[in-house]
Amino acid sequence: AGPGGGEDVQLSAGLGLKGSGGYRYFGAAKDLPGVKELFARHAAKMTKRKRGDIYKYITPDYYGLRDEEDGVLLELEGRMADEGRGELKRCREEYREMKRQKGAVAGGVDGGSSGESSDEGVSLDGVDGGIAAHVAVPSQEVVAQVLLQKKKEALLNRFG
Repeated sequence: AGPGGGEDVQLSAGLGLKGSGGYRYFGAAKDLPGVKELFARHAAKMTKRKRGDIYKYITPDYYGLRDEEDGVLLELEGRMADEGRGELKRCREEYREMKRQKGAVAGGVDGGSSGESSDEGVSLDGVDGGIAAHVAVPSQEVVAQVLLQKKKEALLNRFG
């Protein structure tokens, strides 16, 4: 260590090569022909990396191809899928209840909701036990009615 507690100034100014027995080259010695070539070879080794060398250490684990082998991931995915199905079922029940309530309110005014399509037959499990997220798509008439209702409400709020 140097006088200030840091690295010695002379040692920090010298350049060393790995595998050269710990020799360090200072001042004009760095510019000698044999030493210059040593540094050039060393720099070429450090910067040249072939694609094959890089890919040599990349295994199928890197891409996650063996994640299912121990069964932990499959178990976690199964639990999350079950939770997702439960959440989907709960949301659909809420939607149907809200739809029934709106139908009861609208049924007293204009005689029911005969134009709306029913999604009672929609399966939660889909084909072969897989997850299928079926969404009840409203008809053009229903969309037009909803848009008209929203426009009416906006105008009433604006001018009323």
